[in-house]
Amino acid sequence: MEKKIVKAGLYGLIVGILFSIVYYPDVITVQQSMGYTSYVIPLREYVLKVLRNAIKICFSAMILVGMVHFYKSLPKAEYSNKQFVWGVIKSFLIGTILFFIVFSLFGLLT
Repeated sequence: MEKKIVKAGLYGLIVGILFSIVYYPDVITVQQSMGYTSYVIPLREYVLKVLRNAIKICFSAMILVGMVHFYKSLPKAEYSNKQFVWGVIKSFLIGTILFFIVFSLFGLLT
């Protein structure tokens, strides 16, 4: 189990870095009364923003793999804890996805 969680963390970090580089721009354009002004984000600030988002994705992947492994280790029965855990996992995933969607849209609107 530990090996799978470490592997998920490493892959999550790599995918998180790639996603963050694509998602976060390094040049910001601001509309002013006389036209548009663009400025480059300092490299240190950009790298920290990318790493912060990549680490969030890494931890999310590790938690997800741990929960799935825990779910698979439960005994199979018609009415057991497995159904309850599956419901918790589904609600966690749906809540997390909705959270990211709402705050991404909120960030785009502001």
